Amino acid sequence: MKELQKYGLELVLITVLILGLFFRLVNLGEKVYWHDETLTSLRIFGHTKTELVEEAFTGQIMTVDDLLQYQRPSPEKDLGDTLNALMGNAEHPPLYYLAARFWAGWFGFSVESMRLLPAIISLFALPAIYWLCWELFRSPLVGTLAMILVAVSPFHVLYAQEAREYSLWTTAILLSSAALLRAIRVNNKLNWTIYGATVALGLYSHLIAVLVNIAHGIYVLAERSCYQGRIIFNYLLASLGGVLAFSPWAWVIIDNFMKIHETVEGSREPLSLSTLVDKWFLNFNRIFLDVELGGYNIIWVALSLYSLYFLTRRTPQKVWSFILTLVGVTALTLLIPDVLTGGRRSTIMRYLAPCCIGIQVAVAYLLAHLLSSVKPWQQKIGKGLTAIVVSAGIIGCGISSQADVWWTKSVSRSGAYKPVAEILDQSDRPLLISHAGQAIGTLAISHQLNRDLQLLLMPKYEMPEIPDSFQNVFVLRSSNDIVEDLQAEGKYQFEPVHKHRGDVYLWKLKN
Repeated sequence: MKELQKYGLELVLITVLILGLFFRLVNLGEKVYWHDETLTSLRIFGHTKTELVEEAFTGQIMTVDDLLQYQRPSPEKDLGDTLNALMGNAEHPPLYYLAARFWAGWFGFSVESMRLLPAIISLFALPAIYWLCWELFRSPLVGTLAMILVAVSPFHVLYAQEAREYSLWTTAILLSSAALLRAIRVNNKLNWTIYGATVALGLYSHLIAVLVNIAHGIYVLAERSCYQGRIIFNYLLASLGGVLAFSPWAWVIIDNFMKIHETVEGSREPLSLSTLVDKWFLNFNRIFLDVELGGYNIIWVALSLYSLYFLTRRTPQKVWSFILTLVGVTALTLLIPDVLTGGRRSTIMRYLAPCCIGIQVAVAYLLAHLLSSVKPWQQKIGKGLTAIVVSAGIIGCGISSQADVWWTKSVSRSGAYKPVAEILDQSDRPLLISHAGQAIGTLAISHQLNRDLQLLLMPKYEMPEIPDSFQNVFVLRSSNDIVEDLQAEGKYQFEPVHKHRGDVYLWKLKN
């Protein structure tokens, strides 16, 4: 604490930690509960999409509250049903989802409650990154600055408010990395056992954790100091233990390999090189500010790359090689296929958590070096740069905290939820018709609708006979071709009442 007082960071740390907690908790229930979060609740309560379609999309009228039974616990669904639902989507390991099921049993299943769990988990990333910086630099100043950066980083805050596994995975990366460095340093059974447990923790949190494990392996095999005292053998043994602990789920992945392959096809959507570069630059921005700056995103790219370069010039190889390996393995594994064969894997921010962590550690080291410099002009630069970076994070988090939907919740998918809900709420005796092709979207938007609103859920793209008791009849997101086909029959006429990104999201039946 004396060192923090020396650099005037004591009050800054307390203030930023309070703000970080505030941003993680503010408006938890106000932001839209989007497609992926809806899948979280569907699966943890033991349901599948197939079951939802077969039981709900039957052409019978039901209320929104009836449909939302698939988003809450049921006496008919036990833990075995949850595991079965999760195994059907094995690309998402089960640890977070099982924890979320128990959490919902204890604290409720509201939107606020479901998001409170990842928000709390994200707080553990703060001491975890301090521990990692301590193992790397033995510097309280670097660790404190890293905590400050993570506390108000838009990337970390936004995923802390996502009812998905990403805050757990971020924490697992930090714990595993710090545990590895401590195990190398101390080299005893206890610490290698802890590292093995963190390997399993990471794998059970997110499948891309395997890239973190590969980065750790490259570091251990390349670092000369590891050739002493059976460190490599202990590392291999601990890693094997972690992998074996994950093997039950590995078999589930193998059994569902083709389904997983089809699920991730969307990430292979080809993008031009210029588009890829623009998105990469934007992702650097999202670590620190998360406000689109166009060409000025290069400011954050320059800060990040210079910090990594500065790290290589000022620290021992065993320090900078760890960070560069952590960043490089994940970045190159996702980037190279995108450039060579097409895809957008390297633009998906949630896959890049190891890169974000490495960059933030490097920036924290740069700031600490400037602040602790004996040269007054460097100290001034350090204070100014620290103020800019921290202020940027606060501004970015402040803006996104007030938005109903942000990029982490896919504006293209969920940006229309609240406007559509307002239209329906303001209509006299409305009926909303949807179809099985929009099953999850319908379930997601139901969180925004009045619980007594009437729904007519059809198994196919067709129009049923409409009861006369409804004054206004709406159709949710049917494609233009289907609407044209129905109108061609002469029986139905539609008008668009809400467009989202050029596509009609809500149609109204005119007759």
